[in-house]
Amino acid sequence: MQDHSARPAAAAEDSPRGAEIAGIISEFSEIFASARTRWVRYAEEVHPELNGGGIMVLQTVLRKGPVTATGLSQMLGMDKAMVSRHISKLRDLELIEAEAAPEDRRVILLTVSERAQELMERIREQWAHSYHERFEGWSVESLEQLRAGLHRFNASAEDAHRAEGPAMRCARDHGGGAEDPRGTAG
Repeated sequence: MQDHSARPAAAAEDSPRGAEIAGIISEFSEIFASARTRWVRYAEEVHPELNGGGIMVLQTVLRKGPVTATGLSQMLGMDKAMVSRHISKLRDLELIEAEAAPEDRRVILLTVSERAQELMERIREQWAHSYHERFEGWSVESLEQLRAGLHRFNASAEDAHRAEGPAMRCARDHGGGAEDPRGTAG
């Protein structure tokens, strides 16, 4: 009798479903590589001192803000120290603003500056144009099927467990956990 428990992933790839999932993983890998390259290029367009990680943080604050540094760390799956470095740089470049939450002054909420909003709008236009070009010739039904599948896939991901405390209670309605983005209490 063979022990198949030692190689569950390999056995799964031998099935038609497993082969399809392996193909999807490969396609996602290409998407991620392309996105990383694009993020770096867009970061340079926003500011020459900005890198790919910084633009990801900025984009997340734009979409999810006001948000806290802890919330960003959880959303992006990044180490808190790395997020703090990105936030510090973004603040130095006047792309992110930080202020105490009205509900609890110890909680620091991050938002993008007006200048960053304008720059990111230009980037979004470029990004949208690029996607429109890539989806040229796709039917509305095919686009809807892709969107629905990606939505279902994204919705199935487990959310990170969040600790409850005064910062979390205060920031819950603001998109994330709390701490001063420069590493000190607000």
